[in-house]
Amino acid sequence: MCLLELQTRCICKKVQLFILLDSGGKRVAQSSRVVNGEEATPNSWPWQISLRYRDYPDANAYGHICGGSLIEDDLVLTAAHCVEFQPDPAVFKVIVGSHYRESSNSSASVQETINVIKVTYHSEYSSNTLKHDVALLELETPITPSDEVNTVCLPENRQDQISPGTDCFITGWGRTIGGGDAADVLQQAVLPVADHTTCRRKMQPVSKVYKGPMLCAGGQGKGGCQGDSGGPLVCEENGKWVLRGVVSWGTYMCLTEYYTVFARVSNYVSWIETNKMS
Repeated sequence: MCLLELQTRCICKKVQLFILLDSGGKRVAQSSRVVNGEEATPNSWPWQISLRYRDYPDANAYGHICGGSLIEDDLVLTAAHCVEFQPDPAVFKVIVGSHYRESSNSSASVQETINVIKVTYHSEYSSNTLKHDVALLELETPITPSDEVNTVCLPENRQDQISPGTDCFITGWGRTIGGGDAADVLQQAVLPVADHTTCRRKMQPVSKVYKGPMLCAGGQGKGGCQGDSGGPLVCEENGKWVLRGVVSWGTYMCLTEYYTVFARVSNYVSWIETNKMS
């Protein structure tokens, strides 16, 4: 069952140290751009959102900075480092139903821009260690759930953890190579989940990986990059898609022999429940 089934319409069908912030369900096909990923089928990851930040001095221009995931009709889970520098919700907007990074390129009827009315990031988030790199965005208006725009399931609780070796998906509009350009269209890639000991040793030259708050995946030629931050790592489990990670950090040049590090969503199920009701 999906967490908070009465309030969250999760898609439960079986179908197919550098933070990754951009400086500037149901699957219909298989195929943080995610480095060495491939173009996703439009609206095949219906919980994926683009977080936009107001581009001063033009108060009407909002540029993509991060990804995120719809976890309720009016609630998005993203990374704390995407919003903690400016917690005023008025400077952010969320785009749902988007396939293109630049909304002007899209003619999708399901695409919608929604104002953010509340930003809540974890009170113990540390920009030095990137522990507890999670944040909630409350939307001004709820989505209308459909096959193209919908919510993703959450883990049941803190003990509900994904097994190492599981193949999961990362999605985002991040750079396609370290130091390169951001992707024009949504990208996806399969990343195997790593065990903590292996990841900790591999990432030691970069930064410390904390066992509870963090989860590692990738390290086999694919991974996240700047612009993917806040976006999802989802795994297909028992016929439903479960949000297991929030893109957090990696190496400066997005080297794919290293892992992409995520905030481990199961660690924050209680935090989400508490803060969405506050």
